[in-house]
Amino acid sequence: MVTSPELDTAHGRAPGETLARSGVAERRWVDAGETSSMMAAAAVDRALAAAGLAPGDLDAVIVSAVAPEQPMPTTAVLVLDALGVDGGRCDAFDVNASCVGFLTGLRIAQDGLDAGRWDRVAVVATEIASKGLDHRHTEASALFGDGAGAAVLGRTAAGEGSAVLASRSAVWPEAAQACRIEAGGTRWNPMTPPDHPGAYLFQMDGAALLRQVARHLPGFLRDLEQRSGLDLAAVDVVVPHQASAVGLRYLRSFVPGEAVVDVLADHGNQVSASLPSALDHAIRSGRLERGATVLLLGTGAGLTLAATALRY
Repeated sequence: MVTSPELDTAHGRAPGETLARSGVAERRWVDAGETSSMMAAAAVDRALAAAGLAPGDLDAVIVSAVAPEQPMPTTAVLVLDALGVDGGRCDAFDVNASCVGFLTGLRIAQDGLDAGRWDRVAVVATEIASKGLDHRHTEASALFGDGAGAAVLGRTAAGEGSAVLASRSAVWPEAAQACRIEAGGTRWNPMTPPDHPGAYLFQMDGAALLRQVARHLPGFLRDLEQRSGLDLAAVDVVVPHQASAVGLRYLRSFVPGEAVVDVLADHGNQVSASLPSALDHAIRSGRLERGATVLLLGTGAGLTLAATALRY
């Protein structure tokens, strides 16, 4: 665990500056030797235990990771190996949809279950943000934490048990430069390096991103209501991506404030792992009970908006 006073001291900031600017009191950063696949496997194991299942019961593992553990093989393959799943038994692949990758994974899992391709699917988001932060910029470096979270999905009969009620996602690429890591892919890399090493680090214009969210989120939510038949004001629990303190305050203008799960101060923004981490907190704290309606809502680089309404 890394506290904001520790970051104040480490980076020569005034006492209280990190907390005031980020809204995050503490965040978890990995120790040397911890990997994305290790965290993901632990999260899947925990979700399987809660469901009374074992790794061998899975037909697919879908991993969301903005920064994979390595380019090849996929992080999902490494997770399967860590889980001890027998070869040839299980499908496994990665998705990268920025901070909304967990919701993208849920949608792919739902499609596979509905098509009869799979019976049980683990969707896990695993993120090590701490290795890509520029600590000269408090806004970004203090906001992010590392973590992983998972869910196990299975098929149920129509009208029984948990169910996805509606899903939607959309992208506005005009905001692409507001949140980015420019190097590390085929454009800039060790063979064709950038002019500035900072291109390998996370860069964010939080104000520009929030302006785009304010422009597009209201219509996005109205469309989701029409598709799902839900009144968002009557949703029991809202689990948002823990984007920022300002972003969470803005969200409360659209949904009941008391319904919002806010764990930002204790965990920071865990990129695509924020949503499953906050969902896990809601379940384990008793805020989300079986039969309740829940809205999972995410914002991410792009700008990308994504939401899933479900009955838990």
